[in-house]
Amino acid sequence: MAAIEIDFVKYFPEFEKAAMDRIEKAAGVIRNAAKRNCVVGTISRPAKGKFWTERSPGAMRATIRVVTKEGAKNVLLIAGNKQTWWATQMEYGRGGWKGGAKPFMRPAIASTKAEVQAIIEGG
Repeated sequence: MAAIEIDFVKYFPEFEKAAMDRIEKAAGVIRNAAKRNCVVGTISRPAKGKFWTERSPGAMRATIRVVTKEGAKNVLLIAGNKQTWWATQMEYGRGGWKGGAKPFMRPAIASTKAEVQAIIEGG
């Protein structure tokens, strides 16, 4: 017996838009929780020759963002950039990170699970 496939996006493009809107809204909830969880450092120092050596309190928190690209079918929740490259070390404590891991993204996902589920299911 052959399977029948229906491309809902082809016939109902509004489904895709509604789903993406809900996913973006849910990602915003997780982003806000991650920003609350993100430890703000106390080190402040200017760049000494290389821009990535600069440190300022709250720099990592400021990079936590939701990113969507026009036409793309995904939503990204990103922390860090070229200047604040240590997001992975901070989250997982890798590379002999001083003081161990200080996770902010995974606890944010865990603590907002019910709210995210309500947004995805109900809009």
